[in-house]
Amino acid sequence: MTRQVDLNELRRTMLDNQRRGEILPTSTARKISVDRDGKIILGDTEGRITSEVQQGIWAATLLERDRQIVAHKLPSNTQELSIGGVTGWGYRIVSELGDPYMLFAYNDGSLYQVLVVAPDLVGLCNPHDVHLFNDGRICFGDTGGLPTLEQAYAKSVVWATGFSVFARTGQFPFSTNNL
Repeated sequence: MTRQVDLNELRRTMLDNQRRGEILPTSTARKISVDRDGKIILGDTEGRITSEVQQGIWAATLLERDRQIVAHKLPSNTQELSIGGVTGWGYRIVSELGDPYMLFAYNDGSLYQVLVVAPDLVGLCNPHDVHLFNDGRICFGDTGGLPTLEQAYAKSVVWATGFSVFARTGQFPFSTNNL
């Protein structure tokens, strides 16, 4: 006979995990699973075959999550913009060498991309030399984009300094395929 789940404990566990940002907790004590009969199990599944419950926030859209990242981790000058029907985040940064950049980060449906808005670099350099696609997007490697807005923002800042070095020396310093 299966025990009935403590709904207060279920609520506490899910809310705690959401606050921690642990959508698939590693601790057995914080896991929630469901068995083949549709019974909810908190913690140890005692060897039963179960499906683990993803504990992320229910109704948060990608845009709402991005707004939280922007509020806490991107520059204070970041603005929500819609360019060509694509909603994203425009922000200004200054490279470590003092050069200003205007960048636009957005989700393309699967990954985050960053477009260099200013300076206008499209067609000025060999894309491989500066890790910039012909359309002005920063090339973040084999996949082209990055999985999170936070990662795309952080790497775009490093890219800007790399481009500033390239503009002065002809060499992009932060990639082994440019050495």
